[in-house]
Amino acid sequence: MKTRRWVISTLATLTMAIGLAGTNATVKAEGKIVIYAAEDEKTLAALTKMFTEKTGIDTEVIRIPAAGTLVARIRAEKDAPKADVFIGGSIEFHQPLAAEGFVVPYDSPVVKEAKIDPVFVSPDNYWHGWFMGSLVILLNPERFDKEIATKGLAKPKTWDDLLDPAYEKNLASGTPASCGGAYIFLAVQIFRNGGEDQGFEWLKRYDKQVAQYTPTCPAPITLVARGEVIAGMTWQDDAVDAVMSKQPIEVIFPPETGAEIGGASIIKGGANPEGAKKFVDFLLSQEAQAVKTKLGHTYPVRNDVEPPQGVPPLSAIKLVKYDRQFAIANRARLTKKWEDEIGSKR
Repeated sequence: MKTRRWVISTLATLTMAIGLAGTNATVKAEGKIVIYAAEDEKTLAALTKMFTEKTGIDTEVIRIPAAGTLVARIRAEKDAPKADVFIGGSIEFHQPLAAEGFVVPYDSPVVKEAKIDPVFVSPDNYWHGWFMGSLVILLNPERFDKEIATKGLAKPKTWDDLLDPAYEKNLASGTPASCGGAYIFLAVQIFRNGGEDQGFEWLKRYDKQVAQYTPTCPAPITLVARGEVIAGMTWQDDAVDAVMSKQPIEVIFPPETGAEIGGASIIKGGANPEGAKKFVDFLLSQEAQAVKTKLGHTYPVRNDVEPPQGVPPLSAIKLVKYDRQFAIANRARLTKKWEDEIGSKR
């Protein structure tokens, strides 16, 4: 519990949100809910099955690993929303939807009942954080031993280690516009290098090492596992799941890394807002948190749920000093800047 409080305190200093206002619609919770999800299939199947058994509400899941793609879909469907709730992806994706009026506030009673730290909830309840995860380095041990270790280099321990010429055109990384982890990775480099100019200078050096940018954050795992590249960047949950599935990769937790707060928000104009509220309550429940932690390999937001196996304790992960307010407020601008200065030049 001491470790947990330490992490919450750390994140609390990093996380700020924009105050917003709105109203709730009241509709009888029945029928089904449609869920837009940037989540892994196994965890989703277990959660939706449990939710239907507990509430009698059926679910239809539209699963797209790239949270940015789902955000674009929600915006495109503004006049005729097709879904009730959006889950997965960091709150960096959820807060802009709140600011633009695409989601509605909901004050879940589970937050007070479970004493969930306010850092995991939008001040005006537009989103609820229901898991945490950190960015990690992926490594193909076989290719590393044959091509990098023979040059006298040790396995990478930091993000800077990946800038060594030995990794030129041998990294895989996500695209910031569609991959939430890739955008957080971009922001991490700004924060840990002392400013925007320095961060982009680092990212341009990193770009020389990248063989392929992928639209989703799990995609680099496949490239590393196949040996198409030697190393890459992704989220801990996807990486640990791959290791447990016996894929030939190694996972490294570097210092000064970034963490996500995975969000859940209720889409404005959805057909079943009451069902969506029940789903948010469910995601914050002890049972659902235990499932997400076990199958999804992420850290829970409740203190009464054990942390995941196969990952270091949160106290051992050295997070960068992350200004989440800056990251949220500047996401569109920084993403465009990355595309203009890096992505479009490939």
